[in-house]
Amino acid sequence: MRRSTLWKSGVLSLLLLGFALSVTFAQQRTVTGTVTSEDQGALPGVNIVVQGTTQGAVTDGQGNFSISVPGDDATLVFSFIGYTTQAVPVGAQTIINLTLAPDVTSLDEIVVTAYATQKKKDLTGAVGIVNSDELTQMPQGNITQQLQGRVAGVTVTQDARPGQSAKVRIRGFSSFGDNAPLYVVDGVPTFDVATINPNDVESMSVLKDAGAASIYGSRASNGVIVITTKKGQSSGIKVNFNMYAGTQNPGKGPDNMLNSTEFADLQWLVYDNDELRGTRVNEDGDPIYEVHPVYGDSRNANPSLPSWAADTRWFDEVFSNATIQNYDLSMSGGNQNSKFYAGLGYFDQDGVVIESWAKRFSARFNSEFKIKDRVTIGENINIVHRSDNGIANNDTESSATMAVYGTQPIIPVTWTGPDFVGLSHTFTAGDWGGTGIAPRLGNRSNYVASQTRGGDNKWQNLRVMGNAYVDVKIIEGLISGLLSVATTETLIIPTGMDPLTKRQKTGPRPPTKGMVVMRVPGPGPIP
Repeated sequence: MRRSTLWKSGVLSLLLLGFALSVTFAQQRTVTGTVTSEDQGALPGVNIVVQGTTQGAVTDGQGNFSISVPGDDATLVFSFIGYTTQAVPVGAQTIINLTLAPDVTSLDEIVVTAYATQKKKDLTGAVGIVNSDELTQMPQGNITQQLQGRVAGVTVTQDARPGQSAKVRIRGFSSFGDNAPLYVVDGVPTFDVATINPNDVESMSVLKDAGAASIYGSRASNGVIVITTKKGQSSGIKVNFNMYAGTQNPGKGPDNMLNSTEFADLQWLVYDNDELRGTRVNEDGDPIYEVHPVYGDSRNANPSLPSWAADTRWFDEVFSNATIQNYDLSMSGGNQNSKFYAGLGYFDQDGVVIESWAKRFSARFNSEFKIKDRVTIGENINIVHRSDNGIANNDTESSATMAVYGTQPIIPVTWTGPDFVGLSHTFTAGDWGGTGIAPRLGNRSNYVASQTRGGDNKWQNLRVMGNAYVDVKIIEGLISGLLSVATTETLIIPTGMDPLTKRQKTGPRPPTKGMVVMRVPGPGPIP
């Protein structure tokens, strides 16, 4: 009876397994076909992927392909550079022949290369293009930071200091001079784009080859980034409001730092290695040892910590979560004879390092008017007020990162014990802790104290940048810019106050101006 039951169970299992395999093989099948184009015939190298999976194939030299699909519900996605991506449901088909259409939109994209505009398909130089949608995907206060990872061959490095521009390198790094590229904002050359509101940018063209030098001269030796700001359209009045707010997290910090006890044990290990624990004697027969000013006699089995000793984790004291917020309001409009654009922006970012922040108020206006179909006049103006309480770069000795790694954990941030006569002065409750408490505590100043004392310091900058132009259509298809005037004026207003004297640290600097009057080719016809 038992053998009969086991035999029946085995037969039933085999039947179920065979049924499952037959269903699986019935669903999994092969689809073949040929991919061609409207003007090129068979297309080799077309990517075919089963949508939602990593299963794919590539067409051969004759445009043929063969791919296994999981069932009738599968969808095949065909993609090829320069052609429109197409998704085709498989259904009951076993042969799919497809004709891909050229992606005319990307080839006809208008690119600003300098004082002229061209279609992307007509470009012969190395040019990278970034549009406004790509730039604003990352909430940053500076367009150089938003350029990171957007253009092949362009290196962008930043250290997350609030309001600071990133380092952009188009043609690599060299040891001679500055490697920063030249920026051209609406026809105005500049090397500082920290005043540009990212929401006002329509597109950025990165000119990477040497052809830019034929227009801008030696200033273009490190590449050129042409920035075009938004303008009004002849499609009625539009009002846009954008905002974002968030929190920046510096992370948990290093987890391999010694605490106060481990730091003292390290000093005892040094004594062991140098045989300064009283195990050796000098020529007079006296034991060789040292009395450490903080940890005591080195002949003791273990170091002793003083009563004032702290166990400070300096990363938690120097770094903290910080807020970031941005608000943009713009209005644009126009008709066939006139266009205008007006934008206001406010950016506020607290740094993850204590007492560091940056703010920017910006206003941009531009307009354009046609006069009797042959003359066009217009202007662009950008007014920006910036203020910040900045910090040192990470590659300097006084940076926040160096303070975290270089300050001993035994030093308290503030003195909380009874009065204590230290090296520098008598420490009382509420005083800042520091290396002046005792010898052998290093040479690092209390970074929290330095930042707090300088919390009222503020650097301010008011910058006005703009241009005015006149374009005349001489004959059909030929436009000449008769006169273009560009001006930049910067006023630096330092308002940092010395925390002890309450006096201004430095006097106000005179405004710096730059004005260029030039005859340049106009934007020209678009092919």
